[in-house]
Formats: sequence, C-alpha cells, structure tokens
Amino acid sequence: MDVRLKGLNEDTPLELYHIKGREVWVKRDDLMGDGITLPPWGKIAAVFELVKKYVDRSKPLTHLSVDGSWTAWVLSAICEELDIEFYASHPDSKKISQEYLGLIKEMYPKTHLNPIRPNMMQIMYNSLRGQAREKGWQMLPYAFDHDFYKDYLAERIQPFAHFDNLVVSSGSGVTLSGLVRGYYREELKEFFPDVKKKVWTTCVSSESSIKKTLKKSGIPIPLNIRKSEYLFEDRLEGYSAPFPCNQFWDIKQWKWLEENIDQIEGTILFWNIGGIYKF
Repeated sequence: MDVRLKGLNEDTPLELYHIKGREVWVKRDDLMGDGITLPPWGKIAAVFELVKKYVDRSKPLTHLSVDGSWTAWVLSAICEELDIEFYASHPDSKKISQEYLGLIKEMYPKTHLNPIRPNMMQIMYNSLRGQAREKGWQMLPYAFDHDFYKDYLAERIQPFAHFDNLVVSSGSGVTLSGLVRGYYREELKEFFPDVKKKVWTTCVSSESSIKKTLKKSGIPIPLNIRKSEYLFEDRLEGYSAPFPCNQFWDIKQWKWLEENIDQIEGTILFWNIGGIYKF
C-alpha cells in the first residue's frame, strides 16, 4: 500500500504573469505544501520519496536545519508518517526561530530537537555526522545531494522542458542540478556547445560552489550563474513579488528577472521553489 503524506500536493499550478508586457510562466511549486500540515516548499515530494526508498525505518534519522530552511518541519512530518524516530538538529542560536521550533514540536511531538554548537555550515555538518556515527543515527546527504533526489526533479520538470529559458534560484545548487538535468535531458545525451535553451540562476552562496555542484552532477552545459547583490539574511522587506516568494532565495531571483528581462529572448519559465517564511 502506497503511503500518502497529509498536506502534500504534487499537482501544483503553472500560472501566467507579465513583466514589461512579456509573458512569464511560473511553476508554483511553493504550493506543494498546504501551509498548514506542510510548509510551502517545492522539495517535499522528492524528499518524501528519498526517505521512503533509502532510509532504514528501524533506525533514528537526523538532519541539520538552519534559519530559513523548511527541512526540520518536512522531515518531522515524513518521519511521523513513516514511524521513523527523528532528531531535528539545529544551531543552538537565536538566529533560528524558537517559534518555528516550537511549532514543529507542537505538530509533531515525537520529533526530538537536537541543538548543536553554532558554527559554519560545513563544521556543524561534520560535527553532527560525528554525533550520528556515535549514536547510530542515519543522516541524509547535505542538501539532499543524492542521485535519486536529483533524478526525481529531472522527471518533474520534463513537461516544461520546451521553454526557451529556465529561471530558478539556487542555494547549494543541488535542486538546481536536478531541474537542469531534466531541462537539458535531450542536450545531455550528446552535448552541443551551441544549445539554444538557457538557464538563469541567482545564488546567495558563491558562483564557484554552484559550478562545483553542477559539475559533480554531470552538467557540462554552462549556465548563467550570478551571486546576488543581497545577503542571505536580507529579506527584501520593501519589495514583493506578485505571488508568495521565499525571502532568502526565490524573491531575489524574481527581482533580478523584473530588472533584467530585456536581456532574455524567448519563452520564460520561472520555477518557484519556496513560499514566504513567516518566522
């Protein structure tokens, strides 16, 4: 019997918006979660399938969640549904919302909150990995960097691969890699340097880290990658998009598109990964 996750909607709409008279089609994957049982996040279905397929349900699972991330909420819901003991690890810092952590405990009381010493992401991840090894916990790859996760997203974008331009934000570059795999599926069969379709992405990390992730994921086609002029924690309070956009990532990409659409030729697909973070 196939397990269903309450609040999950994979059939998210494709909506039409306009910028300077140009059509921009928006894949509203922020509507994948109902905003009540699950957060407004377009990674939920891929993560759910990844956990179902690769996590041993008899052993505890942990994952690191930081400010702005929906991971702790989503994995709490998934683990409760699949009866997996879950430790939501997070920096022991004021930077992560106590309201958010409290909501998770209220909705999913079986979840254990696991505060760890705050530090740079890689150091915290390595520290958690040591703790998991010591306690016999399982861990998912950082940013869900697993071929199954990326292949799931590659399949998801298939019906929309005909657009001339894909515009999507990038954090670690893992979700971007999955979407690009599907968007360029035909081109990747035999790489042609003069591919007509283009990908435009704005990151808040670094261009080099995104390129490294893409290379690891087997993407030889050069993308238009730019580092945002705004810091990660800048939520762009005085700016809004015509649909709910995550303030840390997606909204910075939409703002760029509004300001730079004249340099883009052809049809445009904007892939909205996350809705508004209210914490």
